[in-house]
Amino acid sequence: MSAKNFRHLGADEMKESTEEIAVDTSLWRHIKQRLAPLDHDDLVRTAKRRTGLSDFGEPPYQEALRVLVSSCNAEANLNMFGQFAARQHFLELLETRLRLVRRWQAAPEKWEESVRKPVFITGLPRSGSTFLHDLFAKDPANRVPLTWEVMYPLPFRNRTKDDPGSRIRKADSRLCMMRLINPSVVKAHPIGARLPQECIAILSYSLLSEEFLCMFWVPSYEKWLRAQDMRQAYRFHRNFVSHLPCPSAAERWVFKAPDHVYSLDALIDTYPDAHIVFLHRDPMKVLGSVASLATKLRSAFSSQIDPVRTGINEARVLNEVTAKMMEFRDRHPSLSDRFIDIQYPDLVRDPVATVRRIYEHFGLVLSANAERLMYSFLGGRRNKKRPRHVYSLADFGIEMDRKESCLAAYCERFGVEREHVN
Repeated sequence: MSAKNFRHLGADEMKESTEEIAVDTSLWRHIKQRLAPLDHDDLVRTAKRRTGLSDFGEPPYQEALRVLVSSCNAEANLNMFGQFAARQHFLELLETRLRLVRRWQAAPEKWEESVRKPVFITGLPRSGSTFLHDLFAKDPANRVPLTWEVMYPLPFRNRTKDDPGSRIRKADSRLCMMRLINPSVVKAHPIGARLPQECIAILSYSLLSEEFLCMFWVPSYEKWLRAQDMRQAYRFHRNFVSHLPCPSAAERWVFKAPDHVYSLDALIDTYPDAHIVFLHRDPMKVLGSVASLATKLRSAFSSQIDPVRTGINEARVLNEVTAKMMEFRDRHPSLSDRFIDIQYPDLVRDPVATVRRIYEHFGLVLSANAERLMYSFLGGRRNKKRPRHVYSLADFGIEMDRKESCLAAYCERFGVEREHVN
């Protein structure tokens, strides 16, 4: 019975209908938990049994996993695919973490190599960070984490010899399944095994990551995550990166995640010589795009998506992000030479000139070969038909308002160029 018909019921009939729905929901949850149990103790026990290992290392995982699992069970409205996907994903994270910790402990000196003067791309989401990361990846002097090696950072178990090709093929297969199940995601964000990957996927192994917020509606986990000290998670990030092979031609690592804005102090403490690129864009344009992407991503895993609730939540998040960015910059004026602000329209109008400006600001050398590779990449993009990401603020119950104090202050401070908003 649909919710709109409740108004026509008497009190007794309404109570009976509500009880029936509650029974149906309870039964459905019971079936899902029997087929694909999402339980903290079961996940930990299964991961230990499969790997024969028990040391998860740092940061502590117990509370993070309990809050995440509880939030998924109580709030995410997982459909059957979502239930299986969450269980499989959490198990893979736990098993891989156990194996990584064992490898790091076996030869700790090997994983303590310095990551010198990395570049971090962050700022507002949906502001060209993926595009800029792709451009940086074309320079042989830069090393970026690739999706396949973040998904499968270790040789498969029971293999006498590592075959990176098999890991790439498995990543391709997993991502292909995702594209089939939720093709609308590709219109909003490119996915591919050989594409650069952002840091939330690396941080997911610490169980302190925005990745889970992208996949599931988990407000309790989000509230808990915001209260955590992220330094241990970023130390895990550094260990993970040191674990990945780095070609001799590569002079620096380049990382990307808009969500670094939430943890800038932890980032600077862990990478004290980091250079940070802040991307800026009209917040109202960002809001519609990020609400659309969040809806598309979560719809694959949830049986109930509320676009208006999503819009309200993303508006709150956007206000938090802009406030945190300005507050951090106010507290660290001495680090101003380590930051650079890039406007999205400038990046779109002349991508290579924008990259050149970033290099010059940080004292890096952009070789003629790197420029040539970037222009070649751009030519390929122009010749390739890409799906359009179409959305409207009205789809998410968002009214046009460019006067909200925090957003207005952000735009004025960074000279943000206004865009047409649907």
